[in-house]
Amino acid sequence: MGSLTKSFEDYLEAIYLLEQEKGSARVKDVAKRLGVKLPSVTEAVRKMSKAGLIDFERYGLIRLTGQGRALAKEVYKKHEILFEFLHVMLGVDKATALRDACEMEHGLSNATLNKLRQFMEKRR
Repeated sequence: MGSLTKSFEDYLEAIYLLEQEKGSARVKDVAKRLGVKLPSVTEAVRKMSKAGLIDFERYGLIRLTGQGRALAKEVYKKHEILFEFLHVMLGVDKATALRDACEMEHGLSNATLNKLRQFMEKRR
């Protein structure tokens, strides 16, 4: 993932989840999910489209490209593992665990993620 910003990761994850839940994503849906304004989403979507992460039709659907989907899945996987660790293993309340997992996922290396996954598997 290297050069992706925290913001791009959040957008990719939001688009990925909207596609999973609704079958598609629109600018207004992404804005609502992330709690940001429509112009912010539009600007991010343009940049992500130029980077080859999404296909976007003005006033239409946002679709992840193969590369965008792979990156979104990676971000979401980190989020899931961190949430499970915080909520299930440590007993952090759900709302706090969700918020903290979102913050932590952006700085977590794959090496650390793998060690965390191994740690959790041993304790299940």
